[in-house]
Amino acid sequence: MQGYILNITQAKNEDLIVHVLTHKRLYTLYRFYGARHATINLGYKIDFTIEQQLGYLPKLRNITHLGYSWLKNLHKSLLWQQFIKLLYLHLRDLEDIESFYMEMLDSLAKKITRQNPKRAIIEEYVKMLEYEGRLHRDFVCFVCEQPIDEPTLVRSFLPAHTYCVGQEALSKKRLAYLFAHKDAQYLDDKEIERLWNIILQGL
Repeated sequence: MQGYILNITQAKNEDLIVHVLTHKRLYTLYRFYGARHATINLGYKIDFTIEQQLGYLPKLRNITHLGYSWLKNLHKSLLWQQFIKLLYLHLRDLEDIESFYMEMLDSLAKKITRQNPKRAIIEEYVKMLEYEGRLHRDFVCFVCEQPIDEPTLVRSFLPAHTYCVGQEALSKKRLAYLFAHKDAQYLDDKEIERLWNIILQGL
């Protein structure tokens, strides 16, 4: 079985409780500490098996790290881990998971190999908002419910009038292209930073 490590919590005697996202589930698994055990880290894609144990969490066993070349790039790895943490908070109350989320991370991991990681994350996040029915392409202000000519965005990329939320405007044309095509190529670096900081507020 393959999956992504979305969260790691310290347990007793350096053991770990590990949350692993797969195509169908978000597993909560127990990993015993040991010198012979493979190193695991937040955001790693792993191949693994699950060993059931009576009366306690199933064990995470036979771990193989399925790495990406960019994991040695500190900048890309830190941004990847930031997104992974946010995704865990978004999914943590679920057990049964649609395959979309695993496929999204597979797609994102490949894109980061050749693309600016913030742009790649923004594109995949817009896909996620659309999948979950939360992408607002109509540019109607969530505060006053009136159409917007010069939009800004808040958490979850909700559109709003600048004067309703007290923020600077973003390009409606470029946002519309991003929302329609899931492509951030026309956004400048300043706009990318704005959108990235909105993502950091929570998915």
